[in-house]
Amino acid sequence: MQNVYEGLDIITNKVSAQEQRMCQHHMLSFVDPLVTNYTVVDFRNIFARDKIPIVVGGTNYYIESLLWKVLVNTKPQEMGTERVIDRKVELEKEDRHALHKRLSQVDPEMASRLHPHDKRKVARSLQVFEETGITHSEFLHRQHAEEGGGPLGGPLKFPNLCILWLHADQTGKSPLMP
Repeated sequence: MQNVYEGLDIITNKVSAQEQRMCQHHMLSFVDPLVTNYTVVDFRNIFARDKIPIVVGGTNYYIESLLWKVLVNTKPQEMGTERVIDRKVELEKEDRHALHKRLSQVDPEMASRLHPHDKRKVARSLQVFEETGITHSEFLHRQHAEEGGGPLGGPLKFPNLCILWLHADQTGKSPLMP
């Protein structure tokens, strides 16, 4: 869960008001989780503004979306002047077993990796196939095969990347205090 959501300060371990005064923070509390269908693609696209982000903490999937070429772009279909259909949302309304069966027909490899109860991921894989004509598993294979690709996905997006990883003591004891 990211700190972009408003009203979820404790569950997202949001920085305090005092910490925010000491160092300027951006992208805090701007998404209403009850109203907005905010996705990792939305998060990734915010950083496509030729700015150098300093990302501190967050969900691995969101951080990976900034570092690696791992996301498959699909766009909602325009219907008329204002109506936009999000195919994934439409698919999620269907029976999960029927969705998984359909996925196993078009992309058996992805279907074997996803649990039939994980309707969100199954629907996403079907959406990728329906909107691009390429199976989700094929997209992943292509990303891994690109120069610089590997088990996490395609190559890194940026040539000069600096990643610092801090390991926290899970016992709750501070390394600074005896």
